[in-house]
This record gives sequence, C-alpha cells and structure tokens, in this order.
Amino acid sequence: MRQPCSRFCDMNPVGGYQPLDGQALRERGARGELLVEREGRPAEPTGLRWWLREPRASAPADLRALDLIMEGPVLDIGCSTGRHLEHLMARGIDAEGIDLLEPAVEQAVLHGCRVHLADLWTFRPSRAYRHLLLMGNNLGIAGRLARLPALLDRLAGLLAPGGSVLVSGKDQRAPGPAGAADWSASEGRPYPGDRRIRHLYAGQVGPWFPWLDLDPDTLAARAEEGGFEARIEAGANGLFLATLLLRPRV
Repeated sequence: MRQPCSRFCDMNPVGGYQPLDGQALRERGARGELLVEREGRPAEPTGLRWWLREPRASAPADLRALDLIMEGPVLDIGCSTGRHLEHLMARGIDAEGIDLLEPAVEQAVLHGCRVHLADLWTFRPSRAYRHLLLMGNNLGIAGRLARLPALLDRLAGLLAPGGSVLVSGKDQRAPGPAGAADWSASEGRPYPGDRRIRHLYAGQVGPWFPWLDLDPDTLAARAEEGGFEARIEAGANGLFLATLLLRPRV
C-alpha cells in the first residue's frame, strides 16, 4: 500500500527544502528506506523499493483492485512513479497521472507513462475521466475531515457522468474506547483520523504535516453526503477498498 506523501499538503519546497520523499526517490533509496511516522506511533516503511521497480520488492495488496477497471480514461492522483499506470496501460486502458514530486514524475515518464507535474487543486485536464484513483490512503490529502467535502467536490468535477473514484486505505482505528472505533461527530470530539505525519530518510527527519486517516464508516457517510454512492469491501489487517460512484446531479 502506498504510504502518505506530503506532495498535496501545502508542503512544496520552500527556501531550498527538498521533501524527503522526493530526495529518497531521486537517490533511489541509496541511503536507506524511506519511512513514514504517524504522531505517537512507530515509523513504518513506505514500500519505496517497489515504487523504484526493484525486482524482488513486494507489490502492495491494493494492486489487484485495478483489475476492477475495464475502461478509461483514468486519472491516478498522486501517481508517484507510475506503477499503477503501468498496470492499466499493459491492459490497453487509457490512463494518465498527476504528482507534485518532480523525481516521481521523471521516473514515471522514463517508463512510458503519461504524467503531469501538477497539483490536484489547480490541475486543468482537457477531458473528464471515467475513473479516478486515490490508492494507498491518498484521500488523506484532504489533511483534515473538515476539508473532505471540498476534496470530494473537486473529484466530482473531474468525473464524467456515471464515473467513479477507486480508493484503497487502511483502517487506523484502535480497538476499545480509547480508539476511533466508537467515534461519533455528534459527540463533539475531534475526529481521531485528523493526524500529523512526517517522513524520515537517511538520518533526516522531515516536518510534520496534516494527514487524514479515514476509517471506512466515516468515508462511506461523508461520500454519501458528497453525492457519491459508496461501496466498501473490507480486507485483512484493516485494509479496505472503496468504490465511490458519482450519482447524477439534479
């Protein structure tokens, strides 16, 4: 599963700062694994080796979900080095991607993918899409639950009538009363999935930035409010796949 990335979280390089995920891609992980740390939790590997196309690297579990897509055009949002695009293109499906990390876009283009160095909020496509991909928890680009309606509205504006959004994620809710499993917006408590995360690479620690870890129940409810029909399939170890079908607007 793709791990969170700062590229849609208002973290463009400022004052010469190079995001650590971009640095790790440009160096091809020569100085170690790229890690992601959620505040208060141990750091986890990001699967960098697979994105760099190393032969023995394990593919993410959600790769099989792309077999659900039977026709294009498809836009992969936060496509990184284009591995999901390769999978679709090998089946003759018209697919392209956007990403804000220049080293990722360079790698994708090098391997024959059509990828734009672009931000989701300002990207101006020449066509509408049959499917949008936000794999590996990439709906987290909303940053906070309060911003999810704006993100869903933006996605709806990119879709052709009857289009859908394919989302994969991991339920980060902790069991028991201390976790998010029993959270309800009506109780007035902050949403537990409103987190901060950061990257670690080669002994360096990047800045914290906001990330939204959506649980499937909250995703389904908010998607329905945003004009989508949500179909969610639960998998092992908290993994889930959501298909958000755009309902006709009246």
